[in-house]
Amino acid sequence: MRNTATGFGALFNNTTANDNTATGVSALGDNTTGSNNTASGSGALSRNTTGTYNTATGADALSNNLTGIKNTAVGYQTLVNSTGNRNIAIG
Repeated sequence: MRNTATGFGALFNNTTANDNTATGVSALGDNTTGSNNTASGSGALSRNTTGTYNTATGADALSNNLTGIKNTAVGYQTLVNSTGNRNIAIG
């Protein structure tokens, strides 16, 4: 599966997803089949299920993204409520 998870609940629900990196409590915790994601920070991409090619750095960054693709969020709670595709936020 080629995933890396560090932190309590990181990649907890992963089933068939590949090439994910999750660092922090609950980072990518709900992810099931979303691949090629990077989440660094407590709660980063925590609700992502099938979204792919996302990068979230910072506590709760992209935390409510479920299926969005190719998003980049850097900073505390950046794009916290985003559900879209191809967004970039730094702050």
